[in-house]
Order: sequence, then C-alpha cells, then structure tokens
Amino acid sequence: MGRSPCCSKEGLNRGAWTVVEDKILTEYIKVHGEGRWRNLPKKAGLKRCGKSCRLRWLNYLRPDIKRGNISHDEEDLIVRLHKLLGNRWSLIAGRLPGRTDNEIKNYWNTNLVKKMQSRQTPGSSQSADRNKNKAVVEEPSRSKTETNVIRTKATRISIIALVVLEIQVGMGDGEVSTWKYLD
Repeated sequence: MGRSPCCSKEGLNRGAWTVVEDKILTEYIKVHGEGRWRNLPKKAGLKRCGKSCRLRWLNYLRPDIKRGNISHDEEDLIVRLHKLLGNRWSLIAGRLPGRTDNEIKNYWNTNLVKKMQSRQTPGSSQSADRNKNKAVVEEPSRSKTETNVIRTKATRISIIALVVLEIQVGMGDGEVSTWKYLD
C-alpha cells in the first residue's frame, strides 16, 4: 500500500523560498528543535510541506553549514572518497564537516566529472573503461595506474553477544556469593 501523502498539495507555496519563510522556519527550529517534519509547517504557520521544510533546513539554513567555494583540499578528498565509496554522497559528506551531501553531489556533477573525463586518455569510451576496471579487479598486478572502486555494504546486526563476568566472593563463614556483571 505505501505511506499516505505527507500533505494535500492544495494551497501550498511552491518554488523559491522567501526571506520571511526562511526566518519563520529558522526561528521555529531554534525554539522547538529539529524533527516531526510532517507537523512542522502547520505549527510554524508555513504554507509548505514537511519534506520541503526538512530539505530547506538541512541543505541551506542550518547554522553549521560551511558557505563558500570548496577548497582544493576538500576537492582532493571528494575525489579520493568517490573512488572508495562511489556515489554515496551522504557518506562522503560525513567526512567533510559543514558540507551537505547535496552540495557535494552537485559539485561532483558540475565540476569534477568534467575534470575526471579530461584526465582519461583521449579516444577511450566509458564501456572500455569499465572493461579495464573489471580486468583490474580480476588481475590487480596488470596496471598500477587504474584504481578499484570499493563499494561497502551496510549490514544490520540482529544478535548482540553479552559477556557475563562472574565473580565469586568467599564470605568467611563458608558461604560463597556470586556476582554477575554484564560487560
């Protein structure tokens, strides 16, 4: 069946946010904190849907977001992390404090893709590059200039092992007390 719509789309503002809307959202979150995005627009008096409020806050209005151009060091880190993690922008953003996943994705797609393509040898197609990468994975000793993309997979732990430490203490009168500690 799926989830019900977050809101009825009737009567909602669309498009660019105004300065007044930004101020209302910022003040509301300062007082009430983040979360409960579905209820926020109604309580704050905004004519936006909760998803729009959430994205506006996370990508533009949060006070800890770093403003301005991405530095050369940040760019190098993005390239290295992209080789390691692929298009997992939220994981990459987690290693760049103050940068959002959306900002990094947009920077990658508008600036770095062109740089990466210009670094490739002329005349090579993407399918040829994919085949080269497959060869590298199978036989890594062939080429030292090509890199592998390591794709990590999240796993959920459903069993937790507890270590029980058992201490026996003699009481002097022949009795022994046993204490159990969870570690």
